[in-house]
Amino acid sequence: MAGTLRTGRGVGVVIATGVLLAGLVPPARAGDGAELYQKRCRSCHGDHGKGDGPVAGKLKTPPADLAVALAGKDDAYVAKVIREGGAAVGKSVQMPAAKNLTDAEIGEIVTYVKGLIAR
Repeated sequence: MAGTLRTGRGVGVVIATGVLLAGLVPPARAGDGAELYQKRCRSCHGDHGKGDGPVAGKLKTPPADLAVALAGKDDAYVAKVIREGGAAVGKSVQMPAAKNLTDAEIGEIVTYVKGLIAR
């Protein structure tokens, strides 16, 4: 009969398979963006994104204060800076591209940085 929902063994198998597959994908952790920032960005941009990291004084061009540099910028812009480096958006060539990060990892850093500069 059209429009009638039939349940049975096949539906149970589909649901069980979906649950099993979902268990194979590790869930995103809330701290991933913070961890990635600490490993990839903090040395130049500092703990609070002010451009005062431990190596900042050794660079020819001081790292940006992220609150200033990213004011009014959308997530796509921030992701581009991270993925392609500063030169891709007319900023310092010393800001390296992070081509070895996944889109998900870049997204986690973007989320973390946006939260960091909103404080």
